[in-house]
Amino acid sequence: MAETNITTGQYVRLSMPAASVLSRITAWIIDGALMLFYTIIMASMVSIMMIRASQTIKTIVIIMFIALPIYFYPFLCEKCWKGKTLGKHVMNIHVVNLDGSRPSTGQLLIRWLLFLVDGLLLGPSIGILSIIFTRNSQRLGDLAAGTVVVRTKDYAKMHIRLQDFLFNNPNYRPFYTEAANLSWRQAETIARVLHEPMDINHRRQLIPQLAQQVQQTLNITPVMPPEQFLQTIVNDYYYYDVR
Repeated sequence: MAETNITTGQYVRLSMPAASVLSRITAWIIDGALMLFYTIIMASMVSIMMIRASQTIKTIVIIMFIALPIYFYPFLCEKCWKGKTLGKHVMNIHVVNLDGSRPSTGQLLIRWLLFLVDGLLLGPSIGILSIIFTRNSQRLGDLAAGTVVVRTKDYAKMHIRLQDFLFNNPNYRPFYTEAANLSWRQAETIARVLHEPMDINHRRQLIPQLAQQVQQTLNITPVMPPEQFLQTIVNDYYYYDVR
């Protein structure tokens, strides 16, 4: 099984199993079947409900409610659903950044645009060969965007293992639900400040300042000391992000 090398926000280099070619092909098939089913249903509805409409109106409706949703489906799903489409969700795989963080909108956009090349325009064999022969099992879109596709369960285990300060108790319950509104990079920054060695005087200044900034960002009033507050925020963030 291919290994994907990920360097985390804590500068720890890990190797973990990449999503297999078979699982990625199966995810593509599931997504393709879903899009085909959607197209058939919507086309049937348009033909029945707009039987008296002009051809121009029908064309506009088809573009708006069939072509565009199908066209943007992979990008929008991966953007809104933590790097997953329905097919990826079924196969327990998802897209992550090379540093283990969530991909940015720009990275997902590049990845999606190049799928039109290595998945459709040049044929799926180009994308498959790229996955097989590249070091981190990346297709051309992944190489350009700096992303990899990994197994979701392995990815979750990796972060629980790395972040020993996180929840690791099945009975853990989050204290601040607002923590889910943080971005991955914001949570990683807070964790880094909490756990990287630094001068004690600098730490005494930085922790309260960071706590105040997080309070303002999330619009919450903490009921605990700054360092404990930040630690709780990070734990709560990972509770929502990993599960």
